[in-house]
Amino acid sequence: MTETTSKRTITICLNHARLWRWQHELVMRLARHPDIDPVVRLVDGPPPPRAFTLLLMLEKFAFRLQAGNACDLLNEKAFEPYLERRDAMSGGLVVDLAGQTATSALPDIAVLYDGAASDDAALLAVLDARSPVLTIVDREGRVVISGLPAVEDRTVATRALDTIFSALLQLCVKAMTAPLMRDSQPSPIQARSKAIHSGPVLSFGATSLAEKLNARIARLCHRAPRWFVAWRQINETESRTSLPGASAYRRLADDGGRYYADPFLFVSDGQTHLFVEEYDHASGKGLISTSLLGADGFERPRPVLETQFHLSYPHVFTHSGAIWMIPESLQSRTVDLYRAERFPDRWVHEAILLENVEASDATVCQHDGLWWMFAATRTWRGSNWDTLSVFWAPDLAGPWQPHAGNPILVDHRCARPAGDFFHYDGSLWRPAQDCSEGYGTGLAFCRIDTLDRKVVRQSVHSTVRLRDGAVQRGPHSVNRTSTIEAIDLYGTSA
Repeated sequence: MTETTSKRTITICLNHARLWRWQHELVMRLARHPDIDPVVRLVDGPPPPRAFTLLLMLEKFAFRLQAGNACDLLNEKAFEPYLERRDAMSGGLVVDLAGQTATSALPDIAVLYDGAASDDAALLAVLDARSPVLTIVDREGRVVISGLPAVEDRTVATRALDTIFSALLQLCVKAMTAPLMRDSQPSPIQARSKAIHSGPVLSFGATSLAEKLNARIARLCHRAPRWFVAWRQINETESRTSLPGASAYRRLADDGGRYYADPFLFVSDGQTHLFVEEYDHASGKGLISTSLLGADGFERPRPVLETQFHLSYPHVFTHSGAIWMIPESLQSRTVDLYRAERFPDRWVHEAILLENVEASDATVCQHDGLWWMFAATRTWRGSNWDTLSVFWAPDLAGPWQPHAGNPILVDHRCARPAGDFFHYDGSLWRPAQDCSEGYGTGLAFCRIDTLDRKVVRQSVHSTVRLRDGAVQRGPHSVNRTSTIEAIDLYGTSA
């Protein structure tokens, strides 16, 4: 007769707003143990500071970190096979990894970070460039096991948390697979601070964490490459199909928490207005902002148009006594027309020019009695870097028709629009993005040789790339008035 033993249930309490990848790895390891049945109980708790999630996002971009970090935040669906049923409370060992377990259901063991129940203390230690003491205690507060992880890279929070959470994972597995065996453990490591209990101390900890996160983000954003707008004064005798070096331009300042790109210029009542995409790192969405040229340069841009979708490429132009804007709204699968109800800060939606199309950087002009729209389009799993489609209409409001020759061009060197049309040397021209070395790595100046309802044909006259110690990519777009030229580049602060 074969003797069978039932598995031991371990209920792990997790904060549903802070489901770390290391916790998922813990559950997976326990599930593979032949004698353990892990159950996940989700409890209410605060999400990580917004600035913390922003910091991790920026670090992944700036340091090219791979996916699968211990501090990645996961959706509760990742834990779905192990979630506790609402109609049953699991018995066995209860482990608190949320720092929020109700007093009516005290855990058998819990994790402390520098003596504090909240893993905010671990985040604070990382920002202080030190290792937190990790302690697992029982319900009487006695130490079960403790450790002090090595943090090899103290300058990148993601890497530091990888080592800290990996060490904690090992401690948890050891404590849960052989629980409450205190006599066999080495002497516990003393925490650097007492457990955080009181309201004032909690408030101080939250304030300190927020200040350190903001400081870390500010340093990272200052160092990390990003898009920026640059401008210079020009005269009418200069070539319109070439650009000087990057040092000839003045940079439009940003605060590091956002970047500006896609500059368009418009002159109204003798004043020069600069319209840009403003991308806020915190919200992860673009909106349209504008800046006025003064005696000392362009002022800080202020928002003038925002929707539920990401907006960019604010193509601004005049027609029939009104001022219009066609911003890119790729996410909505539409090309939209806005009219300035009060220029430059109040815009009303006038019409949908195209529907059910993924169109980027739509740019319009009038030619031979018709309106023409050039846009980069994407179908199925293709790219919108390399495909040029053209549409025409008898009037700006439409109806717009696709050109019979679409796609006009599939060529990553000269397809995607990169600014307004312009007339030069007796011909119609358009700037296009040169993406042959990656997104936005340069400009191609294209002369329109034929533009009618049967044929669209262009020829590339020149290609421009600007590089110096701070500039790594670009220009990405170019627009001009008779006296000002604006471009956008990608690089670090000079």
